[in-house]
Amino acid sequence: MSRKTRVVFLWHMHQPYYKDAGKGTYLMPWVRLHCLKGYYDIPLAMEKFGVKGVVNVVPSLLEQIIDYTENGATDPWLDHTRYNPAEMSKDQKGFVLKNFFMLHWDRLVKTSPRYHELLNKRLRYEKKLNWDEMANLFTNEELFDLQVLFNLKWFGFMALERYPELKALDNKDRSFTQNDKETVLEVMNKIMKEIIPLYKRLKEEDVVELSFTPFYHPILPLIIDTDISARSSGAPLPDRFSYPEDASWHIEEGKRYCEELWGDKIAGMWPSEGSVSPEIIPLVAKSGVKWIATDEGVLLNSLGTSDKSSVLFRPYRLKVNENECVAGFFRDKYLSDLLGFSFSRMEPVKAVDTFMNYVKSINYNLPQGHPDPVVSVILDGENAWESYPEDGKLFLEEFFGRLGNNPDIETTTFSKVLEEEEKEIMQPISRIFSGSWINSNYEIWIGNEEDNTGWEYLKRVRDFYERFRSENEVDPETDKEVMLSLYRAEGSDWFWWYGPQFSTENDWLFDRLFRRHLRRVYYLLGVDTPSFLDIPISSSSGVNVNIQPTALIKPWITGRNESYYEWSGAGVFENVKRSGEAMYNSIKMIDSLYYGFDRDHIFFKMHLVGKLSFYEHKKYFLRGFIMNSKDLDFTLPLIRMGAVDFSVKANSGNEFMMEIVGAGLAAFDEIVEMKINSLKAGLKPGEKIGVYFKIISSDGVELERVPSNGSIELTIPDDNMLYTFWDV
Repeated sequence: MSRKTRVVFLWHMHQPYYKDAGKGTYLMPWVRLHCLKGYYDIPLAMEKFGVKGVVNVVPSLLEQIIDYTENGATDPWLDHTRYNPAEMSKDQKGFVLKNFFMLHWDRLVKTSPRYHELLNKRLRYEKKLNWDEMANLFTNEELFDLQVLFNLKWFGFMALERYPELKALDNKDRSFTQNDKETVLEVMNKIMKEIIPLYKRLKEEDVVELSFTPFYHPILPLIIDTDISARSSGAPLPDRFSYPEDASWHIEEGKRYCEELWGDKIAGMWPSEGSVSPEIIPLVAKSGVKWIATDEGVLLNSLGTSDKSSVLFRPYRLKVNENECVAGFFRDKYLSDLLGFSFSRMEPVKAVDTFMNYVKSINYNLPQGHPDPVVSVILDGENAWESYPEDGKLFLEEFFGRLGNNPDIETTTFSKVLEEEEKEIMQPISRIFSGSWINSNYEIWIGNEEDNTGWEYLKRVRDFYERFRSENEVDPETDKEVMLSLYRAEGSDWFWWYGPQFSTENDWLFDRLFRRHLRRVYYLLGVDTPSFLDIPISSSSGVNVNIQPTALIKPWITGRNESYYEWSGAGVFENVKRSGEAMYNSIKMIDSLYYGFDRDHIFFKMHLVGKLSFYEHKKYFLRGFIMNSKDLDFTLPLIRMGAVDFSVKANSGNEFMMEIVGAGLAAFDEIVEMKINSLKAGLKPGEKIGVYFKIISSDGVELERVPSNGSIELTIPDDNMLYTFWDV
């Protein structure tokens, strides 16, 4: 009898605490806007197609939704939507022009003729004028349309299906009226009020299991003791921060808050960012949590194996002591990241075929006697869908539709799996590895200069309050408010945006809000705020990840790091800072890219994240693209090779492909090295080109693109540039 594969989806719904409690206003609008898309679309689509799963909601998100729906909370984006452009100041108009394009341009702006027209107008002037000056060039009608379109495009496909008036406005596209704006705001309010009752109903109807995350989304092991980070990373650490009682509060209060809201017990917890360590397991068990989930990398490190196929697809017992344990589930990283990133760039049928074939291969390759496999697919439930056409509608209809009708796959929940599992055959893990779902360490949140400064600020204020209340009597209400400010500052999101890995145009706002949570501690106690909290942590300029070439180079193409000087003067693109991204794609293979010229060639050197042996058996391919008047591309297998010639294909513009034999030379051993003969490839001196690379699996799935958007802009050297380089 064939085994049935049990697939458990966990959709993680999360936003940090954006409210400046001192001023009583929200500094950013993302709670409100995501309510219209992922928080609404995913559970309703699951119900529509009969797919079960876990919806994981962070208490800080629920707290903010309630604040909007019951207390009339607002944010600057909402305020600037309500204003009448005819009565707005230049500052207010400038705010709209700067901030009302904060959504996916290709999927949501350029698909609207009017929105695209307004974007193009802004792009024409934004490098020449400041926002106030630009406001003079936009009519009141254009600003009004921009106000409506920004909010309208945040509605997901289930909102458009359930509220036909939104679809009518989407089709209208321009020349909106005050009634149209009021319709958008009215439906927005309705949907926000639907979210919590909707989740509760779907839980009662057994469509979803609801789970929680510690209250303000802290990295639990680092709250317990930042020195825990040294177990999985050699990055420099700040002075030790250690408040295990705070970690307990986030778990216990998060669980209590959600149970009170849903009116039922909650069995499971997704630790923030899948971050675990042996120290959190007793705290989890004490709070009554029955299961937690984290990443496959944590499991493999815990068991000391790299054989994912033989250990991943089953639950484990995470031991508290000889008589007590918590169940642990471990996500399939590859499947989860395909859903979060790669599938958005594929045709829905092909993407779903890839998912189904992968799940089928799991079952086929398991040893005889293995229980029905459990495939844990855990990912962000909100941010991915902006990258999909029509907010994921076409993909999810194909995906959920086929899952709901596949006799070999059962979508279920973690609690249901535990009800069916024979406890005595669940393998124990006596000491779980200390790490997160990102690279099995905590380096996103600690270890670089900005992150460590953030921890030092937090430690100074937390230590100050411990001393203060040991020496002074603090009334219970003040103590509660002070601790809430500290708990909010312990959230992971502030540290996510610090450091080189991620950046957004709102970095300064996250930095300001983090420091305001800490400043409020002193305000509540009537004590002067220390001056260090006035000093921003986040660098205003960020990290320059693209360094242009400064000299001619002529490296030997060997695939090995022969000499630093071979590539001295090359341009460098560091694949680290992901502008504007709130998600991490763990399918990261390219670490850095070097590029440069001599008179006749373009050279590329690529450092990969893993060793060659990791890629050879995967059957991956590297594709390079050079965009000029002909558009060139080439494909190389990621296998060990000496210096070998490769062909470059040229598209003449009328879809006629010409193969240029021997235009390139490549080698791969420790690194990938390539050179392309500029003359053979038809690249002209002085010509501007754009370059990007993709890593693609053998079944056509795009695993990584570098840069993730756009291209690296280069100019083929002409005599003037060559003289400049020689002069240098």
